[in-house]
Order: sequence, then structure tokens, then C-alpha cells
Amino acid sequence: MKPTRLGLNKGLVVSAAWGHRFKRAPRRSPRVAEGWKNLRAFIRRLPWYRFAAGVVAGGVGLLVTFLMRAFGLGVFLPEIAVNFVVGRIPGAIESFFIRTLGEGAKLLALLTALAVFLVLPGIYAILYRRVQRWLKNRWLVMAFYTFSSAGIVLLGILPILDAGFFGSNTSVGIGFAVFSQLIGYWLYAALLDYLLVDVAAEHPEGFSLSRRQFIAGTIGAIAVAALTVYGLGSLISKKGRLVFTSIAEMFSKEQTPTSEFYVVTKNVIDPTVDAGTWHLAIGGLVSNPTTYSYADLQALATIDEFVTLECVSNEVGGNLISMAEWTGVRLATILQSAGLDPSADWIVFTCADGYTAAIPIAKALDPNTLVAIYMNGGPLATAHGHPARIIVPGLYGMFHAKWITKIEALQGEFRGYWQQKGWTNSDDAHGRVNTVAIIAVPADNAVVGATVDIGGVAFAGDRGISRVEVSTDGGSTWTDATLHPRSGRGLTWVLWTFNWTPPRGGSFRIVARAYDAVGVIQDSTPAPPFPNGSSGYDSITLLASL
Repeated sequence: MKPTRLGLNKGLVVSAAWGHRFKRAPRRSPRVAEGWKNLRAFIRRLPWYRFAAGVVAGGVGLLVTFLMRAFGLGVFLPEIAVNFVVGRIPGAIESFFIRTLGEGAKLLALLTALAVFLVLPGIYAILYRRVQRWLKNRWLVMAFYTFSSAGIVLLGILPILDAGFFGSNTSVGIGFAVFSQLIGYWLYAALLDYLLVDVAAEHPEGFSLSRRQFIAGTIGAIAVAALTVYGLGSLISKKGRLVFTSIAEMFSKEQTPTSEFYVVTKNVIDPTVDAGTWHLAIGGLVSNPTTYSYADLQALATIDEFVTLECVSNEVGGNLISMAEWTGVRLATILQSAGLDPSADWIVFTCADGYTAAIPIAKALDPNTLVAIYMNGGPLATAHGHPARIIVPGLYGMFHAKWITKIEALQGEFRGYWQQKGWTNSDDAHGRVNTVAIIAVPADNAVVGATVDIGGVAFAGDRGISRVEVSTDGGSTWTDATLHPRSGRGLTWVLWTFNWTPPRGGSFRIVARAYDAVGVIQDSTPAPPFPNGSSGYDSITLLASL
């Protein structure tokens, strides 16, 4: 039967209805399209060449100030900016970045600061043609850019970053701060002049990019940035474990070589202190304020101590822990020679980089607490506090102040640099090291044979270690490991070993735990380093191939 006209009409109506339901979204309105077109045209009209010239010239100026800062002859703006931000960021946020990126957190901060201080001279260079038309003389334009840029930094940026007007609060003082910025921005102005006058004259047609070149360049820049971030992240986000290649190496490096001793610092560039001109001032609540030179400390009776240091930001099983021999003068001797007031109950350390730390008087008078001037038989390295640092066994590394310049006796608790940011503010612990056992041999996910030697270190600050237990079944059963303690005062980590025969092939989770000298077991509850140090049991996975 032929379809009726009515049926055809009905079908058309249905088809139209379904077509209406699935039809494409309407095109952008002419007004929106015109807006995007105008935006793209505006972006293309921006003086990108002047901006790029400013970035390049500013980069050269920054490089020169960096070199001057490295030799103690000036200030480096990104360093000051990073120190300013790090000093004010809350400890919880800082801990997140440290746990996520490790030392890469500081690298990220430095790269961000570098980007800012490259973009700013790029933006300032955009005004170059106006300044050129205003002053007309080429030398006057260079002078304007030199002194105006340096003035903005010395009178604006440095005070905002708490470095004082003209850099008065920096370690190099006003003279070198002003000198370095004038040199850096003179080079900035000179190179800017060359790029925007000489080079531009050689290319009167300009450097405009085609649409295709612009898109390709943008995509390429994004790709490079993404790969860089990914590459850095993959390298620095991995947890750094304490690992030795063998039990023999573990024993040979029980005393950590100075070159391998862990380093943690708040600084972008650590201070370089001249021992010949350095002095240590003893003041506060003392009857006889005293000043010591490096030679004075060397002339005093010194003692040797083997002490393990651990950073408060160390994860369970982490490698921010090392042991060395320290030589120095008892802090108690120095305080008592200065006539310590009986009312003093806290001792504060101030350092060449502005760092501060404080310990209770009982810990300061402990005979194990030293003003150390030697490490592993030689002078302290710059990274470890040359010419003098504090060694206070039992407390986390943040209290072992480096590059000390002042020791003061005070009444009332004093919270130092890291404590002001929320670290180790527990009133009962005061930065006491948590007991921990670390599995350092073999490496995590290693393939082992019919027998395997497992080993590591255990540490409880100045409380000593009495026992280490190992579990090869993920914590269900425990067996005592063999301890190899050093003779001495129990201020170091203790090496332990455990010989194991896997019962079968396959994967095994190895766990370790330690007891301090009085039999108190380490805390099994996993906790991040912030605010009172990490806790929990260390573990690795071994793959037995029988």
C-alpha cells in the first residue's frame, strides 16, 4: 500500500523533530568571533621583541650579580626573594612541598623567582621607545635605564623583601649591594641598547612571526616546559632512602665520610665565613660577656665525640641521617666561663645566615653538647658550619646550629627559626629524636637468592639502642637481629644485621623496629615529619628467586 500524503507529512514531522533534537550547536555569534579576532590582533601587536630583549638583557645582569654574590661582592635578587618567602611560609605548607619534592622544593622556588626577575626587566623594556623619544640621546637612555632599574630594586624591591633600603639588611651591606645592582643594571641597559638600536637597525623589517610559527613556537615552549617539570618531578619526588650496596660497605661507612654527610639548609647560597675575622660572642644573662676568635677556641681543651645527626624532615627509612666524629669545646665550659646567671633557662644560637635555634639550659650544660670546630679530623666544611657549629646529641638536626656567631643566655622559652614555623613545638619533646630502625641492605625490590644478609641502622638520639627486631612476613612474627654497637656514650646509630633464608620463592615484605636503651619500642603509628619528626616502621620488599 502506498503511503498517504498524511503519512508522509507525519514522517517529515517526526524526522524534523529528531533532527531538531540532534542538530549541531549554533556557531559562535559574530560578536564573539569578532572579539576573539580583536584579542588575537592585540596580542600580535604587543612589542614582543622589546620584551624578549629585556628578558635577555635582564638575564645577563642577573648572571653577573649571581657571580658577584658567590664571591661575597653583591646581592642576588632571586636568593633574597626565596629566603623571604621560605621564612614566612607556614610550616605545614612547607612540609608538603618538602615531602613532595624534597630539595626540589627549593629548586622550584628559585626557578619561580628567576622567572619573576626575568619578566620584570622584560616588561620595563617595553617602554624603551617612549624613553628614547623623550631623552633622544642614546647615552642618556642607558643612564636612565641603569639608575632607574637599580633605584627600583634598592629603594623598592629590597625593602619589600625585608633586605632593607639599599640592601642594608643583607650580609654584604649597603656598599656591595648598591655596587652589584648598578653593575648588573648597567649591563642590562647596555645590552638593551644594543638589541633595540643596533640589532633592530640591521633588521628594519622586524621579527614578526607568522601564525604558523607563533602556534608552533607556543606548542614547543609548552612541551619543553612540561617535559622539564615532568623530568624534574620524576627525579626529585622519589623518596631518598638510606642504602648501602652491601653489609661490608655499611660497616666501612659506619662513620659517614664528610663528602657523603647529609646537608640540609634553608639558604639558596650558604654563607662563607672567614675564620680569620670570625668571632663568637657570648652574652645575655652572663656576668662576663666574652668574645672568642677561631684561634681562641682552638687553644681551649677540646674533646672528640662520635654523634649521629638526623634531620627532622627525614622520612622513616630516609637518607637525611649520618654519623661523624666531632671535635670541639664543651658548651658548658664556655657558658660557665662567661659567668652564667642562675636565672637563665634557655640558650639561644644566632648564625651568620640569620638562622636561630634554642635549647633548654639542661641540654646546654650537658657535657655531650659541643661547640664543634672539627669534623672527621679536619676543619668543618662550609656546608657543615665552618668555622664553628653546635652539636647537641639527642635532638634533631635543626638544633645543631651552623655558622654560629652568637650564644645568648635568656630567661623564658625561645622559639627559633623552624619552631616559629611550627616544627617541633611539642612542650614535652623539645625536638627529641624519635626511635627508628632503618633497613639499608639490600635495596628495596632487590632480587635475592637462597640466603640473604639484611642490615641497617637503628637510632634513638642520646638514649641508645637495646634491641632491633626483623619481620620477614610483613609484621606477623618478629626475630631479634644482631646488634653491632660502638664503644662510647651511645650517641650514635647502631648497626644491625640479620641473616635470612627465604622459605620459598616469591615476594616478601621485610619490616624492622627498634627499642631504645630502656626498652621502649619505637612508635608504630605512621606519621609524616611535620611537626615532630616521622614515625612508623620501615619496610622493604624482597623478591626471592630460588
